[in-house]
Amino acid sequence: MGPGLEWQPEYVVVSLDQGAREDAPQIWCGKGATNQGWHLTEDEARRLAATLTAAANLAAGGPADQLQLPFGIIAA
Repeated sequence: MGPGLEWQPEYVVVSLDQGAREDAPQIWCGKGATNQGWHLTEDEARRLAATLTAAANLAAGGPADQLQLPFGIIAA
């Protein structure tokens, strides 16, 4: 770091929003305070959560069981 250089750690923002014309709320998962990210349906958010849990289990040296990837692909 030097004079005039700014640095901020990366972080993820997760929020729930529903527009006036939308049937169901969507989950926003994005990079920090940017507009870079994704809107997820409830099902997509649950699949992402399961994938992150399996990855955390593997990182901790534990079993991942069966990891259900998108589009019905199963990784053991």
